[in-house]
Amino acid sequence: MKNKKEENQECQFVHVGKLVDHEIYRHDIGKKEFAFQVDIDRSNLYRILKKESMDTNLLFLFSKALNHNFFRDLADAFDQM
Repeated sequence: MKNKKEENQECQFVHVGKLVDHEIYRHDIGKKEFAFQVDIDRSNLYRILKKESMDTNLLFLFSKALNHNFFRDLADAFDQM
């Protein structure tokens, strides 16, 4: 039987900010340009991308802007647990 610490180590969360950052990079868009596209201050975008989680409305906005379903990425990660 596993203790809580062992269970928590197995349950690794997806770093959503890194997912979005990777997709921005993959689209070859500068962060300044992307921030302008989604109407967010550039410094705020950098702060958001450093976080492991984010508001679903914001994630939806980023999904639409990048034409990438981050919610599917999260669901896939959940299914692999």
